[in-house]
Amino acid sequence: MRKLKTGIASGAKQLDVERKCAMSRFLGILLMFCMPLVLIIVACGGDTITDAVQGIQVTGSGSAFGKPDVAILNLGISVEKDSVREAREEAAGAMQNVIDSLKDNGVAEEDIKTQHFSIQPRYDYVEGRQILRGYQVTNLVSAKVRDMETVGEVIDDAADAGGDLVRVQSITFTIDDPKELQEEARVEAMKDAHAKAQTLAELGDVELGDPISISEGSGVSYPKYASFDEERSLGATPIEPGQLEITVTVAVIYEIE
Repeated sequence: MRKLKTGIASGAKQLDVERKCAMSRFLGILLMFCMPLVLIIVACGGDTITDAVQGIQVTGSGSAFGKPDVAILNLGISVEKDSVREAREEAAGAMQNVIDSLKDNGVAEEDIKTQHFSIQPRYDYVEGRQILRGYQVTNLVSAKVRDMETVGEVIDDAADAGGDLVRVQSITFTIDDPKELQEEARVEAMKDAHAKAQTLAELGDVELGDPISISEGSGVSYPKYASFDEERSLGATPIEPGQLEITVTVAVIYEIE
């Protein structure tokens, strides 16, 4: 009996030793993997670790200017009547007159596009009470005028066709095919980026290498335009499209040799 108890105690002790050895080995392996991570975090001072590209990073910008060759008119009809039917029918007739006027002035059917149509109740507020006044129908289209010499005439004729119901929301200008100007601006942007990188390389007393990364962004700066109401007060509608500025920006990373 005594020998049996001694054997059991000895076996339990051996099992405990093996568990401790296994735990020690596990902690050793864990420490081996975690220590480099701890050292990196300490070395980085808590910053986010990224695979930063070694080189000189700069941005360049370039511009090219051109005269717009397309005017985009946003115009239409707004009618308010006692009933939806009355408002819709009057708006439909006036809108058709405006569209016919646009086509008569050379605006192609594919260049006329409905942008907004709505029917909304209109209310008055009297002594805190909401009283239905009628219904408003609004129908707006965008129209591309490709003959820049006729833009003022197109607006005047559309206004006459729609009468007091017409609404001209805005006039914007664009270049139908800006690729040539974009290419010109792109060349200027790369020249600007290279000049900046060369200056930084000289200041840092290093040799500038080849580009290893290039990304591009672009945009168009539109000239200021007047609303139709401002122009209409002058009588005839003078239109000055000005010039458009096409801009290209590039972000470039150059090697350091």
